[in-house]
Order: sequence, then structure tokens, then C-alpha cells
Amino acid sequence: MVYIPGFLVNKVYERGSLQNIEDGFTFTFKNTMTPVKISGMLQLKITIDGEISIPEENVELELGGRIFKVSSEPLKELVEFAKNSKLYIRIKGENLSDGKHVLKISFITPEFGGVTLKVKDSIGEIEQLSLWKKIKNKLSKKKLKVAAKPIIIEGELGGVPLDPDFSRLEAVIRREQPDRVPLFEAEIEIPIKEWFIGREVQTAADDVEFYIRAGYDFVPVVPPFFTPRVMRQAKGDERSWITESEGRIKTMEEFKEFPWPDPNEVDLSSFYEIAELLPPKMKILGLLSPAAVFGNTSQSMGLTNFSYALYDNIELVEALFEKIGSSYVRIAERLVNVPKLGAVLMSDDLAHTGGCFVNPKIYRKYVFPWYKQIGKILENAGIPFIFHSDGNFMAVFNDLIDCGVKAIHPIEPQAMDIVAVKKEYGNRFCIFGNIDLEYTLTRGTVEEVDAAVKKRIKELAPGGGYGVAASNSVPDYVKPENFKAMVEAVKKYGKYPINIE
Repeated sequence: MVYIPGFLVNKVYERGSLQNIEDGFTFTFKNTMTPVKISGMLQLKITIDGEISIPEENVELELGGRIFKVSSEPLKELVEFAKNSKLYIRIKGENLSDGKHVLKISFITPEFGGVTLKVKDSIGEIEQLSLWKKIKNKLSKKKLKVAAKPIIIEGELGGVPLDPDFSRLEAVIRREQPDRVPLFEAEIEIPIKEWFIGREVQTAADDVEFYIRAGYDFVPVVPPFFTPRVMRQAKGDERSWITESEGRIKTMEEFKEFPWPDPNEVDLSSFYEIAELLPPKMKILGLLSPAAVFGNTSQSMGLTNFSYALYDNIELVEALFEKIGSSYVRIAERLVNVPKLGAVLMSDDLAHTGGCFVNPKIYRKYVFPWYKQIGKILENAGIPFIFHSDGNFMAVFNDLIDCGVKAIHPIEPQAMDIVAVKKEYGNRFCIFGNIDLEYTLTRGTVEEVDAAVKKRIKELAPGGGYGVAASNSVPDYVKPENFKAMVEAVKKYGKYPINIE
């Protein structure tokens, strides 16, 4: 299940639309980002204030003048959710009381999988701005310049001076030593952020505050670009997953009929919004994720169908790689022009713990030529190229270096020996990650997390070229206190020169 960050929710939810009607209440979504076509909202779940669960039969949707009910099956025809159009959701039942309410909406669309949105709105009240946003508004109205000095935020870290500085990350990517080992993370799920800052993440300013307070030198931002995939969800579970064996595109006719998103219309306004909120030396990490050239192609068909098609329907495989690869090249061309972009991370899983999903020859023929184009675009713009894949993909490390990749993430401990990787490749690329998600961050103790971070810094940080991160991302099932222990351990042990007994 993908949790939509609060500041992106604000781009699709029409705040103030929560209203009581004669036989229930209503609220509205407005698409201010990228036009999409959807075939319904499946397994829709709506809860109010964490207590009231709305039965599906009480929900009515209106989009593009068309009214439809929630269904367990996709619609036969795609419905266009055009830019600036509205999706009205009407709930039959009792009226809501005056005051603030929290709406949690989760659903699956075949087009972009499982989605969860958390919305705060009011009936009969005007929601107050957070203190952080009030300060930001005052600064913008007075046109004051923010001084380039350490920022001190009272809170979880007890007023520790925080000085976000992206040059710290740039130094380790060049395999040099900055002032301290940097923190690196491509995704941290909302519940962790909210625990850390002590309130809900509803705005871009809230998101920026979290990354500053936690000690990161950047804010990750992803452009909304979706390709077809099949999702499944266990009954009663909010999490969904990609069904690897199935896909939406199995024939050339389905490929031609699918409403592919236009990379020229992918909305990048979130990058500009975040850029305006950043302190002087903090930057944006642009994400080409959650899957890129290989992942989107194989998931569009399903890995099983894709594997067969490599031999009996190569024309379809080549058409998909061309469509998806060229789209990511175009998005990269647009990304390098956004303000305060510090680096780009491409997430494209190529392997499981035992090795590559397919023969590396397939990657070399159909995937890496697109990586090389993206790498050249980033190199010409002076933007470091970081690559993420789970599993053991050492067989293609040299290929990735040839594509212009400067750093690798996350070096899963179950798949690769990070010390051996650093020894063999440490003079060719930077490495991020390896703090174990399977046990240490999810089931371990604070003391075990502290010891794991200390060990990795001692082994990998001398000489530069290493940043601390989890071995994939920071999902909501990580113990929040363990996440806090990880970032605090970096500050405790990561100051250069490294001197750990």
C-alpha cells in the first residue's frame, strides 16, 4: 500500500469540501497534477476519526458526470480523471458533527495499485495553520532571507543544532570525507515521520521539517508517473503487493490501447514547492521510482509473461522497453531543470537475494542503454546518479558504473557482504545502506541498532564513500524508537576523522 504524503494529498484533496448533506456527507478530490485514466476504485475503505467504518454499499462516486458504485471488479471502460477535474464522494448515513475530522481512504486501482490517503478537514470550523507554516508565510511576506546558519528545532533530538548541508552527501559520493557520515534514505513512511515530529504530516513544510529535524541533507521527491500493474490485497489488510506473475499488458493490442501517461505532462510542481521551503544548503533528491525501466516493463506484463515473451513475443517486449525507457529519459531531461535538485536516485529492482531476475544479457540489450542516456543527462547537468536495487546484482556492477552510476543503494545484508563490496568497488562508487530491516530495525532493540550502526561506520566510513541507511527503506513497521536510534547513532559515531575502538 502506497501512503500518499500529506503535501501531495493537498494537491488532490479539495480542502473545505467536507460537507453534510441531507442523507449523509460528501467530500471532493481535485486532480491538480497529472491527467490519468482509471478503471475504478476497488476494495474502497473509508474510516472517519479512526472509529466509523463506511460500508461500500453506502459510497457513491461521481467522476466526469458519471456516477458509479464501488465494485470488486474493474470497470469495462476507463474513466478519465482529467487535470483540474473533480471526483465527488458521497456517503449515505448520519451527518458528521461540527468540528475537525480525520478521513482515511484506502483503495486499489489496477492502474497504480494500492493507495492510502489521510485527510484532515472540518465542518463548521476553519483549520489553523501549523506554527511552521505560519513562520514560513511571514518570511515570504516580508521577503526575508534565511541566514545560512545551523537550525535549532526543539523536539525529539532535544534542541541539537542541525545544519543540513548537501555538500556532505556530495563529498561521500566523490568518495571523500565530509564533516560527518551522512544519513541517506529514499523513502520513509508517514507514520514514522509523524511519530518523530509529534504531529501529522499534512504539508510540504511538515515534510521538510521532519528531514531537517532527523538530520538529513535533502528531501526526497518523486514525480507521479504510473504504468500498468496488477495488485493484490489480503482480506482485512491495508497493505497490497504487486502480483509478479500477472500483468495488464499481454498482447500488442493491449499495449496500443493502454492510456500511457505523457512524460511531458508529469506534474513536477511538488519539486518547486519543496525547493521554496528548503534552508540554503539543503537540496532535493529526485526519485525515479518505485520502479523504472526494467521494473515497470516486467510488472506491466507480469514477470512470468515477460519471461516467456522474451522468446515468443519479443516485439511486445521491445515496444514496452521503448515506451517506458523513453518516458524516463524525458522525465530525467525535465528533472535536471528543477531548482535545488541535488541528486537523482533511480529505483529499479534487478535481482533477488540469489542473483539477477534474468540473464544480465537482457539488461545489457534492453535496459542499460536507457540508463546510459539518463546517466549522460545527469552528468551533463552535474547531478550525481544513484541507483537502487534490492537483491544481489553484483553481476552488473561494472555495467552500472559504465552507465554513469556514482552510488549504489542499499546493499541488502541477506544478499551481499557490504564489507566485501566496499573492498572491491569502494574506489569506483559510493555505497549507502545495509542497516538490517529483517531483524535489527524491525524487531531488535535500541541497543542493537546503536551497535549495528557503530559497526558499519567503523568498517565502511573511513576514507569516505559510505552513508548510513536502512537495507531498503523505512516502512511503518520499523520501530520508531529504532529509527531514532539509527539517526542518533550516526551523529554519535559518524564525525570525521572516524575514531571508534
